[in-house]
Amino acid sequence: MNITEVFLAILKTSLWDQPCSDLPQLGEDQWVELYQISEKQSVAPMIYQQVFGCEGFHTASSQLQQVWKSSTLAKAGDQTRRSFLFLMLYEKMRQSGLHPLIVKGIVCRELYVQPDLRISNDEDLLILREEFPAMDEFLLKEGFLRSELDSEKEYQEVGYQNPGTGLYLEIHMDLFAQESGAYGHLNRLFTSVFDTCDNMKIQGTDILTLNLQEHLLYLICHSLKHFLHSGFGIRQLCDILLFARTCKDQLSWKDLSKTLKEYHMYDFTMNLLDIGIEYLGFQWEDLGLKEPKDVSLDCLALLNDMMDGGIFGKNDANRVHSANITLNAAENKSSNAVTGIMSSLFPGKEYICNRYPYARKHHFLIPIAYMDRIIYYLCHNRKHSSLEEKNSIQIGMERVKLLEKYKIVE
Repeated sequence: MNITEVFLAILKTSLWDQPCSDLPQLGEDQWVELYQISEKQSVAPMIYQQVFGCEGFHTASSQLQQVWKSSTLAKAGDQTRRSFLFLMLYEKMRQSGLHPLIVKGIVCRELYVQPDLRISNDEDLLILREEFPAMDEFLLKEGFLRSELDSEKEYQEVGYQNPGTGLYLEIHMDLFAQESGAYGHLNRLFTSVFDTCDNMKIQGTDILTLNLQEHLLYLICHSLKHFLHSGFGIRQLCDILLFARTCKDQLSWKDLSKTLKEYHMYDFTMNLLDIGIEYLGFQWEDLGLKEPKDVSLDCLALLNDMMDGGIFGKNDANRVHSANITLNAAENKSSNAVTGIMSSLFPGKEYICNRYPYARKHHFLIPIAYMDRIIYYLCHNRKHSSLEEKNSIQIGMERVKLLEKYKIVE
């Protein structure tokens, strides 16, 4: 077994709440690599919980054991604290007459045997646009900080940080950026979520969230969004698998499949689930559906992309910069190489203004910002052309082939 296979085997035992009894003998370098993969995929506490009692783990250096243990205790403890504070805050929101829907985050954590080993950096709340002024006032009174808002701009999400508690919230008025030609249309799938939302209880607190069918669909769409940017990691797949397993009797895969096909996500989704089948101990029946016969199941390329990119596909700067190529392909439903490269060199004006502060401050400098970008790309890609490391254009074009393979684009 290579170290990725070892990682997946350990992760499988975590998802199924089984002891990690068949751990192969690993050398120090392999233990370090396993730790690094676990950190990159943001599941290090879950992996540590499985291996710390294994005899083989004690062959790792005492330094690595201590670092991993300390990190796990700190992250899990902080997650427990932040979850408690968030639920208290949510109750106050409801008492103040607000009606936010919780998406992902703490809802997904509840799917795990030990929820606080599944770490979240933030909590996401979806609100009606007309409730934003009241929500903004509420959070500012609660000690949260945010960036200065432009009164003439219609925001789709706003981030709030509480320096006292460490809580970070993302308040969404739309689940996806409306202006995105690649995935803005996915908002059409969630226009009635406030009418169809569910109540559920988490740690004794009543919350509002998407209904089960729409929540699973949202988790899939959210993964696709990250896939179209620079990728996503194994933890998001675990959320989807556990959600489907937990709620299988209440899901209609017939309806889900129809929607997924209509929005060019069906092959992508079935191959995501197939990773669970091939590597994480799931059967199709565990997820509430039969093995699909109308799709080519070949999930290895998708798995490799997830392992390479890390939790949100931000494992290296070149991969992040490649996103303009994949987003262009999705927006135009085309894998044309020339338009992909041009979109990377000449992204939209808003992207340039966000990337180059001087262009945001002085719009007449936008042409200079484009020149800076072209010069950077030429120098950066020449620098990496003789190295093993791939440049952003190479990564982007390879990832466009994945979009083709899983029929996201033609």
